[in-house]
Amino acid sequence: MTNENVSNVKSDAKKGIADIEKAEAYVKADANAGVEKIKANFGKSDVEKKVAYVKADIKAGAKKAIADVENKMAHVKADAENAKSANPTHKNL
Repeated sequence: MTNENVSNVKSDAKKGIADIEKAEAYVKADANAGVEKIKANFGKSDVEKKVAYVKADIKAGAKKAIADVENKMAHVKADAENAKSANPTHKNL
């Protein structure tokens, strides 16, 4: 393998790990929202339940948005490192 191929493999691996971490964050966010919604069903009025459901959905959405940004940043960083190793004369990348 050439250095460029090794760099591409490293970049793809980093992106793959970032994608797995994003998927994990989505599952955790949905699971936490589900738990919060289940908790809301016990001893609360209908209005309190609706508020708890909305809060749970907002929290899950925020965690997913953070995961999306972290995933995108990991992809950009991997691409930048790949470009830097492909063209080592550009030290500013």
